[in-house]
Amino acid sequence: MSSTANYLAANGLIEAFNKTIEKLLKKFVSKSQRDWDEKLGECLWAYSTMIRTPTKATPFSLVYGCKVVLPLEIQIPSLHVTLTAEMTNEEKHRLRLQELEALDDKRLQAQQLIELYQARITRAFIEKVKERTFKKRDRQRTYGDDA
Repeated sequence: MSSTANYLAANGLIEAFNKTIEKLLKKFVSKSQRDWDEKLGECLWAYSTMIRTPTKATPFSLVYGCKVVLPLEIQIPSLHVTLTAEMTNEEKHRLRLQELEALDDKRLQAQQLIELYQARITRAFIEKVKERTFKKRDRQRTYGDDA
């Protein structure tokens, strides 16, 4: 993936996402690595259904406003699937509307958690940085020039 030139700030996000997908692909593909394109869908599914540390939510839930139902849960019904199947269409619609109404709050909370996470990471980085001051003669010793 890449971002448009008009929104360069997204480049870092895209690079981080690409690294994550690359790590997932390394776990999914065979040793020959020729089937990566066949495994990409599985990797994207895994990524979108994993709880992310900064948001404490899955990307799927932040997009669609509900928990993901795994295909296996349809074949071997879970409690969630069983309860949903017993609901009337009106109850399902009402529940879905409630989920969508709560979605804005969930996204706002995720954004706040991301900002807190980034602040924590920044603080940890700053604590490790050692302040140094340089003088003109330091540059001369380093580069050997007379300027």
